[in-house]
Amino acid sequence: MIDGVVNWHLGRCGSSVLGSLLAQHSAIDYSNEIFSPYMPRRRGEKQLPSLVDVVREAQSSLSSPWHLFEVKHLAAQNLGLYPELKLKDWLSAFHGLGFRRYLLMGRRNGLRRMLSHVCAAQTGVYVDHGKSSASGQVPVILPTENVVHGFQSSSLLDWLEEYESGHQIIKNALVDWSKRHADVAWLELTYEDDIEFSPLIAYRRVCEFLGLQSEEPILTHRRINRGSLTQLVANFDEICHLLQPTRFAWMLQD
Repeated sequence: MIDGVVNWHLGRCGSSVLGSLLAQHSAIDYSNEIFSPYMPRRRGEKQLPSLVDVVREAQSSLSSPWHLFEVKHLAAQNLGLYPELKLKDWLSAFHGLGFRRYLLMGRRNGLRRMLSHVCAAQTGVYVDHGKSSASGQVPVILPTENVVHGFQSSSLLDWLEEYESGHQIIKNALVDWSKRHADVAWLELTYEDDIEFSPLIAYRRVCEFLGLQSEEPILTHRRINRGSLTQLVANFDEICHLLQPTRFAWMLQD
């Protein structure tokens, strides 16, 4: 019987680098974001399988004791694929398939997260494997309106709210689910605490959480958007003007 782990996150929070490290562990089979290929822009005319069928397909050729995959948890992201399902339906389906361990990854600085999202969307570079020879980055313009994530388009400020509320919704659900099911446990990871300084911190925390001995993985990813916000954001003054009167003003600090 394979034990399952689901990593819930909203993207651009270190999930790729953590996944690359855990994928090297001898006891873990890693399937990445199994639902993202079915998002409309990637699925095309193909039929959307059921939630359970997507997981079973990912499980079809596994051999390691643990199976890890990721789900982007905003309503505009993977959860929006099945609008008829509530969050508890996802958890119930995963539980029935043997997934009793959950990770929840977040990033406190939503502005940095948005910068990473916009840069990736514009350049098509979502992961840096350390092979790039570029010596610097061209500053990008952060849009303040009509920013698209999956199924939804909202303003920058609305997305900053959504990042926090979406994280809290899944956190509350995991707290409640673990109280209802004695065999369920979950671990929260934060980009700023567990990834930014060294992704190995998150790796070791997850290994301990799963009762596995840490191995010696090779760090194959590196941070893409290095530098201060003033260097990376072409319209930094505009963003300052927008955020300064709000509770998100602290995100402007480097």
